Amino acid sequence: MTTYELTFLVEDPKSLTKLEEVLTTFGGKKIKELPWGKRLLEYPIEKQSQAEYYTWHITIDKNKLNELKIKLNYDKVVLRYLFLMKEEATTEPKK
Repeated sequence: MTTYELTFLVEDPKSLTKLEEVLTTFGGKKIKELPWGKRLLEYPIEKQSQAEYYTWHITIDKNKLNELKIKLNYDKVVLRYLFLMKEEATTEPKK
């Protein structure tokens, strides 16, 4: 399993449980949740001018990640999302 950082926008924080269910159906697991709060959008997305911002640290198989992205594209729970692969921390100091 690979660790990713998922940053996303939702209209309603109540939809987080549905998103977590979708994640678990694809074999993923939420490790950490960082809520950013409600913010104004620079431009309307689906007629919404505000959204709740969240960042989750998740683990999911690389093969299942593409399937999850397809599901998020067609699901109306998430307005926008971004996946970033987390690099493993090195213990050696840089010279």
